[in-house]
Amino acid sequence: MPGLFVNYRTGDGDWAAALVSRELSTRFGADQVFYASQSIRLGEEFPQEILARLQRCEVLLAMIGPRWITAVDREGVRRLDKPDDWVRREINEAFCLGIRVIPVLLDGIGPLRETDLPDCLAPVARCQYLRMHHRSGDLDLTRLVDELLNVAPSLATPTGAALPTRHRTTERVHLPDPGVPHPPARRPRGADGELRSMVTELRQALADSSGQIAVHDLVHVTATQALDALGDARYPAITRHMEDSDLPAALEERLTSYERDMAPLLRLVAVGVCSGAREHDDLWIAIANRVLNRRDTPPPSDAQEARVAAEAYPALLLVYTVGVAGMAAAREDLVYRLLCQTTTSGTNGRPVPVIRALALRHVIDPRNGAALPKWRGASPGQALSAHLRDVLDPVFFNVLHDREFELSFEDYEYVRSLLELHEGPFSSLGTFAEQLAKGSTAVHQRNVVRLAPNSALLQHGAFGGNSDRVAEVWCELRHSVRARYP
Repeated sequence: MPGLFVNYRTGDGDWAAALVSRELSTRFGADQVFYASQSIRLGEEFPQEILARLQRCEVLLAMIGPRWITAVDREGVRRLDKPDDWVRREINEAFCLGIRVIPVLLDGIGPLRETDLPDCLAPVARCQYLRMHHRSGDLDLTRLVDELLNVAPSLATPTGAALPTRHRTTERVHLPDPGVPHPPARRPRGADGELRSMVTELRQALADSSGQIAVHDLVHVTATQALDALGDARYPAITRHMEDSDLPAALEERLTSYERDMAPLLRLVAVGVCSGAREHDDLWIAIANRVLNRRDTPPPSDAQEARVAAEAYPALLLVYTVGVAGMAAAREDLVYRLLCQTTTSGTNGRPVPVIRALALRHVIDPRNGAALPKWRGASPGQALSAHLRDVLDPVFFNVLHDREFELSFEDYEYVRSLLELHEGPFSSLGTFAEQLAKGSTAVHQRNVVRLAPNSALLQHGAFGGNSDRVAEVWCELRHSVRARYP
């Protein structure tokens, strides 16, 4: 059902309403956006249909142009003062229903004043707003989508009919830990009441050549919030052994909770890495280290192995995000540095490369992954990989295009698997493996350039800088794939 309602007045901002409706329908799916001139079919009753659709929305976008306040009817009566004016009725109904109202101020008009509005619309002047100008429409639309995802994240993971431009994501139910409150979501902020999420601030800082300190501060603040959420208050030390029959549901609940707590940081990192700016590479490594080493003390010696291993899941989410974004931004050297040159402490206290510490089966045993209630139906050896793809899909929403995300995810898992084979005993295969066995993916052909002797990957030390070793590892990978998928 529609999640967004576009409110506008004909002759004042209808150009923006049409543009926003078209763009949001492309990004979120036509069923998620209500735009009266297109969403009401011939023969349907206009008033009933509008009010019925409004009740099913999360956000109303009020498109406000230069004539929005002063527009009058044929008798010279201001339209906003008329109880039967549909712009007024829709907004008033949204307030009555508790729907979030976001004014979109067009072409440089100033913030609204309560004294200029009828009493029922006075709250509009107190709502955080966005700006849009016809000369900067593309940039403003990108920001609009970012802000909508910030206030209504579920828009990126619709259920029901599949979206025309994105592969359908698996529905996920977020279950809070019993009796433990979740930390409040960060409220958007900005001068004079303008909506400004961390993603918006990061995009602006990245675009500012002198904004390196701002970029680092923004990301570290969000990382601190994520680490606070992952602390002992919500995730206490594991002391109680759980029956095997109860483990899958409890494990899935814990993983889902981790996903929710990491989501703001993952999105910020996806935006940052995809910018392709090399000067921030140390930042992404530092953030990964913070999440990798968030525990000051090891788990109890009698803790259940599967639950202890799952504590690495937040770090796995972050490393995958950097990896997929790095491949999309042609930053294979960053991916190699993170996987093979960054270490974490092993159980014996010795440093272990990230690529080995976060091998998929070391985080979630395939037998456990295939048994998780929401993961059933996936191939046991690929259950975690398939789930990660679905979890990260909304993280990269409005950052990468659909196909770009899918290819970057596949490329990352392919290169990671080759690096694993080079580093030692093989332990992971991603969702690409079965397609590789069938000959239905061009992942190897796409990555030939990345694995050439003069590539950034080999120049930074991957495979010992030896292209012959790449060929040997590729043969080993094909052997492993054919053995698993004969």
